[in-house]
Amino acid sequence: MWIRNGWERSGIMNTLYDNLPQYLLISIVLVILSIFVYIKLAFPFWNVQPVYHVYDFWRCLYSRPFRIYRDFHPKIRTKFCQPEMVDIVPFVDATDEQKKAFVNLIQCYSVGSEDALCFFHLENLDAYFSGHLYGSYLSFYKEIYYTSREGEPVKGERPRGCISSRSGELVVRGHKENIYYIDFMTIDRNMTKSEKVYRELFETHIYKVGFVGWKTGSYEGKDIRVWLFRRSGILLRGIVPTVRFVTREFEIPNNPKFFVRGDFPEDVVLVDIHGGNMRKMTDTLENIRARFSFFGITDEANLIGLIKAGVLYVYVLERLGEILAIYFFRDTRVQIEYELKNEKEMKGSILEVVAAVNVGVSTELFKGGFLKSVGSLVKKNSIYRRLRVDNLTDSGLLDWREWYLVGEESGAYYLFNLVVPFSSSGSGVFLLF
Repeated sequence: MWIRNGWERSGIMNTLYDNLPQYLLISIVLVILSIFVYIKLAFPFWNVQPVYHVYDFWRCLYSRPFRIYRDFHPKIRTKFCQPEMVDIVPFVDATDEQKKAFVNLIQCYSVGSEDALCFFHLENLDAYFSGHLYGSYLSFYKEIYYTSREGEPVKGERPRGCISSRSGELVVRGHKENIYYIDFMTIDRNMTKSEKVYRELFETHIYKVGFVGWKTGSYEGKDIRVWLFRRSGILLRGIVPTVRFVTREFEIPNNPKFFVRGDFPEDVVLVDIHGGNMRKMTDTLENIRARFSFFGITDEANLIGLIKAGVLYVYVLERLGEILAIYFFRDTRVQIEYELKNEKEMKGSILEVVAAVNVGVSTELFKGGFLKSVGSLVKKNSIYRRLRVDNLTDSGLLDWREWYLVGEESGAYYLFNLVVPFSSSGSGVFLLF
């Protein structure tokens, strides 16, 4: 009996050994299929988009950024591209009615908190989308509805979501791209299947912008194949962030003495940038861009327009005409209601530090210039009660120990159709859109 069982075992082992290559092949195929199915189920949207996926392990071996698709062609689309649901409008051709619809969506739905209101208006819209080297675009996600007129059904459309793109320049460790920056993406919070709508709005907008450039042969179709966008709060799953940051929000002290910390040297002054002295600021930005591994900026004419319109505030610290530091602030157009100590239902607006750059000055003087610039802004606009700042550029050098922290959240910038094999953060990043 034992001899027979031994023969049987030996026969089974021989069979397994003889078929080992087939079993290994089947196992490998099953593992690959399992990974493929998991990716499809876990990342149904991003896995079909030209982005740097978290499972693209081989791409970390590249030393320089590169485009995934070198050029646009109209067959680049997935099931999320819904041209019949999304209308695109070149900003130069947008009617007053379309602009008002865009502004209305931003005012109503761009701020998720019940304690905050957005006061974005048409003048702000014109400032953001004018002065660009390439055309800017607005897109609307439309809802189809039917009404009855004289007993007959009448088809109608109304905008329920919006997104936009405007041009700029991006330089990543010597790799230069003309890009579109995507922002003002929002939808009506009362819509069902909001995640699906966001995905369709995002992909269709990018597809249509690319299609316009490809079909007309304009510069957009040849020069711009890369998009940059920002995400705050919960980061995206399945896609590698290009730039990570942390945003903190502080109460602005209601005390003028807080912003005066010693005297500047006699030859150092704080200067407000306006229409007559912008050239020195733009020239300095051009000279310092090499110190940042990740440098992105809106077109120069647009930057000047934003400053003139009061959307951006810029202060420079200078010595005998030489710029030592630059501080950029943005009016977020968001007003908040909150309680503070014994004062109830206070109202105030949020001021954002877009960038703080130490060009060549001591840390203490850099901090002093920042405080004085905030104090100057608050003195001119007492409505500002909160200050929002991220940890990019040189803001990490600033001292926040005496500020009251309201809250903080993580965020990231992502690239569409451009792979950057390394992530950036902190003082090595300058982004001004």
